[in-house]
Amino acid sequence: MNAQPLRIILVDDHQILRDGIRALLEGEPGVSVVGECGSGAEALALCAKEPPDLVVLDLSLPDMSGLDVLRQLQETQPGIRVVVLSMHTQREFVLQAIAGGCAAYVPKATAHTSLVEAIQAVRHGERFLHPKVAAVLIESFGSDMSEIQQFQALSERERDVLQQTAWGFNSREIGEKLALSPKTVETYRQRAMEKLGLEHRTDLIRFALKAGILGEQGPR
Repeated sequence: MNAQPLRIILVDDHQILRDGIRALLEGEPGVSVVGECGSGAEALALCAKEPPDLVVLDLSLPDMSGLDVLRQLQETQPGIRVVVLSMHTQREFVLQAIAGGCAAYVPKATAHTSLVEAIQAVRHGERFLHPKVAAVLIESFGSDMSEIQQFQALSERERDVLQQTAWGFNSREIGEKLALSPKTVETYRQRAMEKLGLEHRTDLIRFALKAGILGEQGPR
């Protein structure tokens, strides 16, 4: 376990909910809520001023989409992990959040039982997808053997890189896990996506779900 407390910023436009989350997290050892706000612009400003380790982010904000906040954080401060806490569990929201690089996705209705679990998973370098959300995705796509066969036809390295990419790890992180240079990771990714006829990260997430390589939690 890390010696330093995990520094967290809460982003939600409902003060009552933020108060509840703060109370929940303050009882968790090794966790410190260092800031909170109710808008996307405030979130980006807070993270730029004093970057936290993790952001608990709602997708419905008054000034901009939480998905846009997520994407901007991934572009400017990729070291900040994002746990999406949202009332939305529809497939399109989850796909966009995962494609945007979120480390975990938790429905608001399950925050009292699952948020701490998600945060601890992310803290230890894992990805977390709540079973309710995973079930929605799996039911939407079903099982498709053609995708499974295509995935199995890739080389072992291509499969590893593709799966890690689907879970939101960047080239540097994948390289560290697989003992490869970031450039080599990008080569494997490009080659695999070309073989599968995929162009964008969202296409990759869809393929990963159909092939059954995107489970409830990411690779450990």
